Amino acid sequence: MAENKLEFSVDSQLLGELGERLVTRNYIALSELVKNAYDADSTTIMIRFINAKKGGTKNNEGEIHLTDDGHGMTFQQVKDYWMRIATPFKVREPISPAYGRRKTGNKGIGRFACQRLAKTLIFETTAKIPGTKELEWTKVEFKWEKFKPGTTLTDIPCEYETKILSSGTPGLVLILKGLNEPWSEAEFNLLRRQLLTISVVKGVRRKGFVEDPGLDIKFEAPEFPKGEGVLVDQFMDAGWGKLEGQIKEDGSVSLKLDAKKIGNQNFVLPDKFEILKRINFEIAWVPIKKEYFRDTKTLTTGIAKKIMDQFGVRVYLDGFRIYPYGSPGDDWLGIDKDIARRIGPANKIFDALADKLHIDRSRVLLSHPQNRHLIGRIFISSDVNNTFSVKLDREGFVENDTYQALIRCIRLSLEWFTIYYNKFVLSTQEAAVKESERELEKELKGIRGGEAITKASTLEKAVDILQEEAKKAQDTLPDVQKKSYEKRIQVATEYIKRSFSLAETQLGILRATASTGALMFVFSHEIKTLIAKLDTHAHTIERIIKTVPVAQRAELLAFSKSLLETRDRFDQQIKLFGIMAEKTHDTERKKILLKKICVEVAKGFDYLTEHYSLNPIKIEIADSLRTGEMLDAELFSIIINTVSNSIKANLAGNGHNILIKGNKESGKTVLYVFDDGIGLSKASRELVFEPLVIDPDKILYKKLENRIQDKDLSSLGRGTGLGLGIVKGIAENYGGIVEFIDVKPPWKTCIRVELP
Repeated sequence: MAENKLEFSVDSQLLGELGERLVTRNYIALSELVKNAYDADSTTIMIRFINAKKGGTKNNEGEIHLTDDGHGMTFQQVKDYWMRIATPFKVREPISPAYGRRKTGNKGIGRFACQRLAKTLIFETTAKIPGTKELEWTKVEFKWEKFKPGTTLTDIPCEYETKILSSGTPGLVLILKGLNEPWSEAEFNLLRRQLLTISVVKGVRRKGFVEDPGLDIKFEAPEFPKGEGVLVDQFMDAGWGKLEGQIKEDGSVSLKLDAKKIGNQNFVLPDKFEILKRINFEIAWVPIKKEYFRDTKTLTTGIAKKIMDQFGVRVYLDGFRIYPYGSPGDDWLGIDKDIARRIGPANKIFDALADKLHIDRSRVLLSHPQNRHLIGRIFISSDVNNTFSVKLDREGFVENDTYQALIRCIRLSLEWFTIYYNKFVLSTQEAAVKESERELEKELKGIRGGEAITKASTLEKAVDILQEEAKKAQDTLPDVQKKSYEKRIQVATEYIKRSFSLAETQLGILRATASTGALMFVFSHEIKTLIAKLDTHAHTIERIIKTVPVAQRAELLAFSKSLLETRDRFDQQIKLFGIMAEKTHDTERKKILLKKICVEVAKGFDYLTEHYSLNPIKIEIADSLRTGEMLDAELFSIIINTVSNSIKANLAGNGHNILIKGNKESGKTVLYVFDDGIGLSKASRELVFEPLVIDPDKILYKKLENRIQDKDLSSLGRGTGLGLGIVKGIAENYGGIVEFIDVKPPWKTCIRVELP
């Protein structure tokens, strides 16, 4: 029997089918092409929009041009990769060759993006020929209308030209002609947002690669607002304010500020810094509050958080970044350290300005931006600032007088910046209070028939007003009802006053607890510094290992590994603290993935569970399970309080296991936390939720103190009697309940929390 063979053929409709499914929006399609430039080690890409708003019209006038300076493609690469659908090239080579970038382009959909965007693509690329000094130029034209359904994809030729060049610059030009659809301002802004996280990655050093200068994304799109300029500059202009500084030849420091509701302000520092002449700097302040942004079309809170967690105030010497300044957790300016110390007064040189703006100078710096809210660049030239000396290990400057002068200059500039921020916040708060006052007066005038309103400054006064109104209503009742009505008013009034008294007591405890926050910030700052040093020392040891005798290398490697493991443990704790601190400021309610938060909290307690030989915390929650809409900080508070209680119960009762489960029950997300520790008597199950009630069975803390170190007990919380009350309050606020339920062995205790 003869052997018969069949081969697949591909219909041209495949291009359209894949394009529609993989690239659903214009801005996504174009962002894929920019990502390809990033993957090609480009340092600059220019995006030109020409009559883009007329795309899809009868005359097909719209065009988009992309020009990058990446490594380009040889003719063979064009043939093997661009002209071949679904190549595994980026899977096989996921790291870019020059800068070590992890490639971001997805599924090789660049060509589909081109078809999605326009009727014609002109593809022009120049690349170095390996092993020679020559370059190869290739041009291909794709008319997508030729690829009609019913034709065979491989049978449709695309015209090309190619030639060898003796000189030139590598790169790629994509010309998209005859746009299929018009571009709107909203879609253009979505594109800018999509590309922000790529554009701010500047000055990154990766082991084994040339330092990455980043990708400058430039726009030339006069049809759109914000259509001209460099994207990273637009980002810096989008936050609350941008500070620019210039140190002149005589050492005087000229400052310029452009900020929301403040406008343009200028100032010259009284102090001179001759040793820092010709240094320029720009620093943007991006509070993670949407209402503080100057340009919400460029910036969202989600993008701001993602970017600000990665980049701080960086330093560049002759165009090259100096490490570790501006890296995550690096506090080279000492900002977070001073914030932790609760330093309030600004420098006396700003007394006149503070008085002019009606700002309390003694408290100005309490509003100073944290490191994580600043992104900036300081540019130094060694030609005129040759007293800056880089350390031998290339990790920062020698901390001489010049270095200290730079820190003082930047910090004074930021103090001036902060004074105007105080003015902005004060003005914003005053406007909000006035608006609330107007609304309240309208309501009360409606009740009192236009009678003048006197402001109530205390709860007692407010209750008096309510009683007065209630008595007026009471007078209209029959005599038989007046007595019971009066009693109800009295009971309600007493309840309000007692609740207020209890709330004041609880608030006092919370204030005292909050006062330890400064110490926590100091601790956090010192640990971050230690983490950075551990990392630096470990990598320094790895670099010098080759210079020592072979017999000693194993010991040094083990020591380096130990340093990195210690760094990871510290880092884990600081991340949990940082996450909770961040969530406290997030006032947007949203649906939250329950398992993700539980995993983060569990990791935060790893050091304790490992140290005291407890088993790792088990989590049985579906990856897709979400809460209803609530605050991040509320969910963190619930999980931290319940899990820390379970750890204390285990340590006191020689238990070893904790299980966190989550289910959907009757439309609510329900959290269960089990432990096999000391247990809780049924008589105390309700008492533990009462405010200020600590260890009602009187055995927990006594056993804890006998077993664990005082510092570990502090990290778990000694107990204020508020933790479970807070959990209960949050749950009940969303119509849920919190309760301890009966369990079967091996478990001793289980708390059940209904979430929204």
